[in-house]
This record gives sequence, C-alpha cells and structure tokens, in this order.
Amino acid sequence: MVILPAFLYSLAELAGGADQQTESGQQAKSAPPAEFIQPIEFSHKTHIEKGGVPCEFCHIYARRSINSGAPVMASCFGCHSVVAGSDEDQKEAIRKQEAIKKLLEYKANGESVPWKKIHDLPDFVHFSHKRHIQVGFDCTECHGEIDQHDVLSIQTMITDLSMGWCMKCHTEGRQTVNGKIAGPVQKTRGGKIMKQAAAQQPDGILLGSKDCYTCHK
Repeated sequence: MVILPAFLYSLAELAGGADQQTESGQQAKSAPPAEFIQPIEFSHKTHIEKGGVPCEFCHIYARRSINSGAPVMASCFGCHSVVAGSDEDQKEAIRKQEAIKKLLEYKANGESVPWKKIHDLPDFVHFSHKRHIQVGFDCTECHGEIDQHDVLSIQTMITDLSMGWCMKCHTEGRQTVNGKIAGPVQKTRGGKIMKQAAAQQPDGILLGSKDCYTCHK
C-alpha cells in the first residue's frame, strides 16, 4: 500500500514551473523548483519496492487522522539504527552517504527533518485520509505508483486533486484498486455514514456525499 491528498514528501525532478496537464483535463500548477527541493534526498522506490516498507510505517497518521503526517525522526531511525551493513566497512560507507549524514545531523541537533509538501490542497478544502483509507481506498488511487519513482513531483501524480476529479469519484461508481466497484451512497449531513455504507455496500467501500459542507467546513 502506498500515500498520499495527498501530501507527498520527496525530491522533485522539475526543471521549471510549467503547468502540467492531468487526466481530468485540469491544469495543475507546478511550484518553482526551489519549493520542491527536499532537505534530504529520499527515494520512495528504494524504501517501498526494495525495502518493503509500507507507506503507513512512515506516514503514521494516515489511517487514524485527517492528515497523513510527515515521517518523524523515530520512524527513520527505527530502521537506520540497525540497517547499517553487515560489517564495519559497509557501515562506514553507509554513514558517509550524504543523505544519511544529513539525517544524523538533524538527529544530533534534536531537530525534525523539515520535509516539504509536494502537492497540497487549499486551506478551504477539508480532506480526510482516515475516512478514505478506512472505506477501502488505496494510496495509489490518488498518488499513483510512487513505489516506481525515486523522485516524486506533480508529474508522478495520477490526478491534480481538483474539485472536478474528486466529484467524479463522489458521483460515479468506479473500479477500485482491489477490484471492488463502489457506487453512490446517499446520506444527509451528520447521517449514519458507515451504517448506511454497510447496508448498501457489503464490501465496505462507498462514495462520499455531494454536500458542500463535507469538504468545505
């Protein structure tokens, strides 16, 4: 399973700030290159595909909160304190890697890594990672196959996360990653969302309300 709305934390490979055409036909604005450069070079591909690390190991709040959360230092060193080579030469070589050196510097100074958000939503938009994940959504449905990329940017997203793209999912049945089809579920504001979902969608997957207040608090 892989994260981000999507809040993505990684280096970007953009050479400029040109607009990008997305699947929904909307224009996603690319931030200036400086805004994409992370304090530490991080490869999702290495960690997910080669290391077998699930998204929620680093983005620890995704299943239980509105936000997915940026990786905390404890998550990094939960692995990097032991994954350090099989002999002293390998350990020393790993410690000399630029990214690891920077990570060690942040730890020594008692600081968190100031990761930058690659793709964010406006402040007036309310999106809950918890709600979407708990009803069966996979991170790749919004964030794409991030396990196939060393560098993440707007181009690696499968959508611009525009209102039009969100509403399409809220109003139409569509095939999900695990092969189940989700259809519209009617509900009122403050209604019994999950109880209705269980009755109308035995597989537990539902589409959200079209009530403006659902996303615009």
